[in-house]
Amino acid sequence: MQSTITLSPAPTVKRSALYGTLPARFVSFLVDTTLLVFIYTLVVYGFSSAPQHVYSWESVLAGKIDVSELLLAAKEVFLNPFFPILHWAYYTFLESSQRQATIGKYTLGMRVTDLRGKPIGFVQANLRYFTKILSLLPFGLGFVLMVNSRRHQMMHDYLARTLVVNE
Repeated sequence: MQSTITLSPAPTVKRSALYGTLPARFVSFLVDTTLLVFIYTLVVYGFSSAPQHVYSWESVLAGKIDVSELLLAAKEVFLNPFFPILHWAYYTFLESSQRQATIGKYTLGMRVTDLRGKPIGFVQANLRYFTKILSLLPFGLGFVLMVNSRRHQMMHDYLARTLVVNE
């Protein structure tokens, strides 16, 4: 009598991507932008001595839209030097920190490394930040570059020699 032995198939293990994917990086961008705008509005509205922005939003909500008041509020919000400084500091200090990620990237389990997987320094984080402008220039094609790259690098990642990896 011969007995037959049947082996069960090997369990399939779903592996996560090694590098940050486009949807994950976009969601982390949305989280970071939301945090930055929230912090920025606290700074602008908290330290502002001009109450025009409060009055203009009250009139908009009441249905009385006065274009001159909206323009005044828009000037105070968008022509303020705090936002570019806050934006730069947020990205460069957090990506060169011990966690190697902004809050959005850290939330999604990603971090920014150099090509060897080591943490990036402050100079490399600055280079990565300022080369994002080059990624934006030709219709944002520098961001779409990651779809065809092996390590999911965008143009600013190539120029700064960095990677966004999953933990």
